[in-house]
Amino acid sequence: MRANRLATARFFEVTPVRDGRTGVMLSFRPERSRLGVARIDDFADLGPGLTIPAVGGIGKVIRVLRAGKIAAPPDPFDLVGDEEAAATLLERATGTLMRLELKPRFRLRFVAWTESGVETVDDILEVREYEDAYHVVRKGARVPARFERDAVVRHSTEQDSWWEIVDIERA
Repeated sequence: MRANRLATARFFEVTPVRDGRTGVMLSFRPERSRLGVARIDDFADLGPGLTIPAVGGIGKVIRVLRAGKIAAPPDPFDLVGDEEAAATLLERATGTLMRLELKPRFRLRFVAWTESGVETVDDILEVREYEDAYHVVRKGARVPARFERDAVVRHSTEQDSWWEIVDIERA
């Protein structure tokens, strides 16, 4: 298992999001980094209600404000469900150099091209090959998805990788 990485990055953009979820998208540009990415995006969930993800999102917002030397609101929980107010506060921190602790994340997907079309299974753990079929083991599922070898014309396993921000400090 790979360890967390430290990177120095400049906070350069905040975007309010309300598309079935409420929060702000935080964007950072790594400086002299070996991460292999030109930009790191992280979502700070802000509700709409006071939930565990919203409390974590408020924590991210507060850490960015602290790193940018910007005073947080008297009651940070007033930002729950108010992505516009959070974005307005965070815009004042753009341009600030920050130290990020990053955790590597990835998601695997199995894609099978069959005579009837393309079938995709997301969030897989492994693919087991047998003489007559492929068994695709999914996260949280008791029974693997089964694809008959005769029906599969072509198959592949794809991976999405990204960096999750674990901690934010002023550089």
